[in-house]
Amino acid sequence: MPGRSIVARWKAPAAALIGAGLCAGMETAEAQDIAERFTDGACFARTYSADHLAEHPGQKVARIWFTADPDMRPDGYAVVLKFAFTLRDGRFYQSFAYCRADGFCGTEGDGGRIQLTGRGQNLRMSIVDYLIVEGDDFSPDLMQSDDRVFLLYPGPASACG
Repeated sequence: MPGRSIVARWKAPAAALIGAGLCAGMETAEAQDIAERFTDGACFARTYSADHLAEHPGQKVARIWFTADPDMRPDGYAVVLKFAFTLRDGRFYQSFAYCRADGFCGTEGDGGRIQLTGRGQNLRMSIVDYLIVEGDDFSPDLMQSDDRVFLLYPGPASACG
């Protein structure tokens, strides 16, 4: 790039880095409020309609919810969440997620990792590597189905239980 000043040569790459930093900052700020979203017994849940499930035959989860567990406050975590899901066939699984301030959570019993991010007043849960929950048996790995991402909505406490 002979003839171009050093400022001209670095202008586009610097703008891209600054833009990426701003976007990352916005995601981090959004993720850092995960613990705040679960104050006062907040519940985030979703129950899928029969029509939705018919349109998504690879989806195994019919209902899912997350709420804070006020009795569990292990050191080093922003919040501990109780979560559960019910499969199409009626099998029920429940566990705990130990979440850092950035929204990354490890599940109880080495059941996998998830990420929680805010989407306006809603909550987006995505599986990071795998999600297998212990119950009477072990759930299928939800990462291996059409259950990798869930959009959950605020609901009454009765929706989380």
